[in-house]
Amino acid sequence: MAIVLLSMSVHGPDRQPAEVTFHPSRQLIRGPSETGKSYIYDCLWYLLGGNDLPETFPLAQGYQEFRARFVAESKEYEVRKGMTGGAAAIYQRALGSEEEQAFEFLEGEVGELLVALSGASGKQILRNHSKRGAVTGDDLRHWSLWSQSDIPAKQPTVGLGQAAPKHEASFHLFLTGSDDSGIQLRKSQSEAERTRGELQAAEAAKERIRSLMPTDVKREEVVDALERVDTTLSAMTNQYEARASALKDLRRQIADTADGLRRVENDRNLAQAMIGRFELLDSKYSNNLARLGATSEGVAFFQTLPTVDCPLCGTPPEQQMDPHDLRPGAPSRYRAAIAAEAEKIQTLRQGLSAALTHEKSRYQVLKAAAQQLFSDLSALQNRETMVLQGTRVEFTADPKSLALRRSDLSAQLSNFDELLRLEAEISRLKKAAVRKRITVNRDGGTFGRDVADRARRLLHAWGFDTIQNIALDDEACDLRIDDRARLSYGAGVRGLYLSALVVALMEHALDRGHPHLGVVVLDSPLKTYADPESTEDLEVPAETVIDKFYAWLSTWKGRGQVIVLENEQVKLDAANALAPIEFTRVRGKGRYGFYPLRDDGGKGESPGAAEEIA
Repeated sequence: MAIVLLSMSVHGPDRQPAEVTFHPSRQLIRGPSETGKSYIYDCLWYLLGGNDLPETFPLAQGYQEFRARFVAESKEYEVRKGMTGGAAAIYQRALGSEEEQAFEFLEGEVGELLVALSGASGKQILRNHSKRGAVTGDDLRHWSLWSQSDIPAKQPTVGLGQAAPKHEASFHLFLTGSDDSGIQLRKSQSEAERTRGELQAAEAAKERIRSLMPTDVKREEVVDALERVDTTLSAMTNQYEARASALKDLRRQIADTADGLRRVENDRNLAQAMIGRFELLDSKYSNNLARLGATSEGVAFFQTLPTVDCPLCGTPPEQQMDPHDLRPGAPSRYRAAIAAEAEKIQTLRQGLSAALTHEKSRYQVLKAAAQQLFSDLSALQNRETMVLQGTRVEFTADPKSLALRRSDLSAQLSNFDELLRLEAEISRLKKAAVRKRITVNRDGGTFGRDVADRARRLLHAWGFDTIQNIALDDEACDLRIDDRARLSYGAGVRGLYLSALVVALMEHALDRGHPHLGVVVLDSPLKTYADPESTEDLEVPAETVIDKFYAWLSTWKGRGQVIVLENEQVKLDAANALAPIEFTRVRGKGRYGFYPLRDDGGKGESPGAAEEIA
């Protein structure tokens, strides 16, 4: 997994975008000094998660936002970052569809995204001998983007300061594909101080316990006395158990009888309640029958009465009531309904009488059973009282005194045990308080040999044919050329040797499926070597190295992407193959520099002033 840079651009309102596009395999951006090549490097570092803002100059006035595009895993990403700082915004869209997709906002940070796309997610590397952490975007940038000043610098490849250990660890992650999760960490200074504090507390606790203990008592004596007390208490316990066993069966019978009595009394009370409810219901049925009989007699009496007009007003009966009520058969049907209802109640009353008889019989049975169980329970309780009164247990010791003695002996024994524990803890803490030096051995093995061989092939292609042997120094994360450390060579040579190392490391990591950003940016790798004012003794002429370097770059088809920012002239045949982006720094001839040239120079300066700072 890796990324491929597509473009880098700067945008602003009412400003023509300043943009460079990159070939997916190799790209040369060439031009004289002060045209913006190193500025492109600074912008890429900033857009790929760095914090240092690129310097501003008049032609950049009016621009507000940097943008970088790259592809990875069938997706295109665009990172946008303000020219005055602030957090980066990430956008993505899928590739491969017939219609171009719109960019969608993606939550997250640039460094985390690059770590994921490079295949380094979840990998742990040493930040120092006492701390481990995840791979960061800084680790990816350090081994991929090399500035004009860093390439020839006489300093370790891992850099200087606190970041050097993690850069060393990330180098070996790219080299071997294995992280540092299995490496033992050295105790940090704060952990050592905390351990020493725990040691002092343990020693103070030990002295406190010793001050509470008699000086003439030994642990064996306390154990023996405690065993004697336990033996006596055990004998007394056995006496209590013998006493309890004599009453165990009797109390079980009492409990069973009491439970039986409780159940029978509950059933008896329930039967009594049912009898009361049934008698109440029978009384209700009797009242209903009497009411229905009275109603039937009233209807019969009504039937015998003649129909007369109102004695007061003389109104006929037909005008005073519903005519249907005056029909001759209506009272008879009403009396028939009353008779049917009375018959139904008589039937219910017969069933109720049978149920009432059953419950009364059941109540008598339960009442007799309850009386019998109560009598049995009283007899059992009397027997228990007699057994308790007849039991005589003689004790030869005072249980309370024995309990107090046992508590005191147990406390003394616990103090002896605590002393043993504290002595063991003190011994452990004394060892833990020592910060042992941890030696981290990272052996590149065949991986290191592969990177060295790749670097040698690159250097041979660049014209350094006399190099016989190249090895990778695992500890320095650097090359040894013909048994000499790279930093022992002159600035121009060591800069090209470093360029070969970082390109070889990228090719190796991508071929082996190891984590890597997948891009190498080299800012002026040839400049120091080709400097005409240099006093360095060159075995290979500068013109030869320049031509062969460009020839190699024009035909390079290795894994990853190489972007070179350079001043030196390139021959026509190599230029045709490379199709470099040329900055001329000449008004009216090709592309002047990274930013479009404006007549006002950005702040109203004369055209000549603008040419000096583009």
